[in-house]
Amino acid sequence: MSRSNRLKIGITGGIGSGKSLACRYLEEMGYKVIYADRIAKDLYASNKTLLKKLARTFGSEILNADGSLNRSNARKIIFSNKRNIKRVNSIVHPFVFAETDRIVSKIKSRVLFFEAAIMFESGSYKGMDHVVLIYANKETRIKRIISRDGVRRADVLRLMKMQLDERQKLKRADFVIKNNSKPNDLKKSIKAFSKIIDKL
Repeated sequence: MSRSNRLKIGITGGIGSGKSLACRYLEEMGYKVIYADRIAKDLYASNKTLLKKLARTFGSEILNADGSLNRSNARKIIFSNKRNIKRVNSIVHPFVFAETDRIVSKIKSRVLFFEAAIMFESGSYKGMDHVVLIYANKETRIKRIISRDGVRRADVLRLMKMQLDERQKLKRADFVIKNNSKPNDLKKSIKAFSKIIDKL
């Protein structure tokens, strides 16, 4: 199958929106999903060139003595402000894009889904045929994250501020799947959306 015949669909959504659950349902239905965050995590663990570039930008304290990533220090430094987040993304994204292309080249599925929390921010949406936003209102997302991670409301709000405003995502998405209710309702919405996919 040629690349031109493939249908690439991006799946994104703010923290607590339920995009990972939506992707799990898609996988249960037989679709192939590629997770940008998982690729990035693997690169952080294995790509020495990437780690050296990060250390040159943010300082050697983000690395352990053996050259591996010190995740605790890295989180404190990188997520201290939006400027640092943009800097790390500009370094990491090219590596993620290259690894994603390598993975995709080995897949023969006609329809591929790409899950990424910062799809619009990274520019990866430009390589998609369509982008789906999994959307949940702010209070629902806050409650989910507090319940899931045991964090404080203030911590959740801080993380939300680091992400693109949901109103901007709503304007830019091709499809919006609302997820303000129960998991089974989301599953029904994903099944309904699969019928649209078959016609794309």
